[in-house]
Amino acid sequence: MFIPSPSPASPEETAAWIFLFDQTGLVIDPETGQVPILKPYQAKALARNGLYPFGTLYGTPCCCGTLVDSLPESGLSIFELREFYRSAEEALRLAIACGRFIADLHTNTHFCGRCGTLTQIMEKDHGRVCPACGFHAYPRISPAVIMSVTRGDEILLARGTRFPKREMFSVLAGFTAPGETLEESVAREVYEETRIRVKNVQYVKSQPWPFPDSLMIGFTADYESGKINIDPKEIIEAQWFKVDQLPLIPDRYTLSGQMIRDFRMKQNK
Repeated sequence: MFIPSPSPASPEETAAWIFLFDQTGLVIDPETGQVPILKPYQAKALARNGLYPFGTLYGTPCCCGTLVDSLPESGLSIFELREFYRSAEEALRLAIACGRFIADLHTNTHFCGRCGTLTQIMEKDHGRVCPACGFHAYPRISPAVIMSVTRGDEILLARGTRFPKREMFSVLAGFTAPGETLEESVAREVYEETRIRVKNVQYVKSQPWPFPDSLMIGFTADYESGKINIDPKEIIEAQWFKVDQLPLIPDRYTLSGQMIRDFRMKQNK
C-alpha cells in the first residue's frame, strides 16, 4: 500500500525506496528488477538537486529525485519508465506517479520563474517558495479528460499520432483548457478531433499519469450528432466499433483500457 505524505518531512537515515527519474527512465536495481532500497545518503550523489521524502510504500519510506546527467558507477541501471510502469502493481504505480510529480517540482522550480532567485523548500507542503519575491510553486498536475463515447452498441475509438503502438485504438482524450469545465473539455475535444457532438457527459473515475504530469479524468458520453471527420494532426484514424469487433486496445491497468472493457462488459450482460 502506498501512503503519500502531506509534507516533505526530513529524510530518515533508515533505508528507503529511492525513486530517481530522468526524462523517460527510472533507476532500478538490476539484480531485483525493482526500485532500489538504500539509505538516502547512499543515493544523494545520484540526485541532481537532492532527495525528497514523499510517503511510504508497504511501510518503507519513499524518496524521489531527478537523476544527474549520467548514472555514475553504482551497480544500478536505468529502465524505460513506461515499460516499468506497465508491469508494476497498483501501489507501486501510485508511488511512481507521486514521486515523479514531486521530483519534477524540485527540478523545474529550483530557481524562481518570476525573478530567478534560488527557491526554498516549504516546511509544511510539497512546494517551493522564492525568498525574494514570495512566488509559490507546487507540483504541476495537468488535468486531461478521457472519454468513452458510445452510440448504442458501438464505441468511438481512434489511433493517435503519438501512440507508442501505432496499431492500437483507444478512447479520445485531451487537456482541459483554462476557464473550461471538465464537461466542456469532453465536448470540445471530441468535436475537435472527430467532429462528433456528444451529450449526457458523466464522470467515471480518475488516474494519475506521470508522462510527465497528467491527471486523467474519465467520462462517458453519448453520441448526439455528426459524422467522423478526423483532425489529422491528432488522429490517424477513428471508427465506431461494435463490442464483438474491438481492435487492439490499451492494457487493463490504464484508465482507457478499463473504460473500453467496461463498455464491453455492459454490452455483454
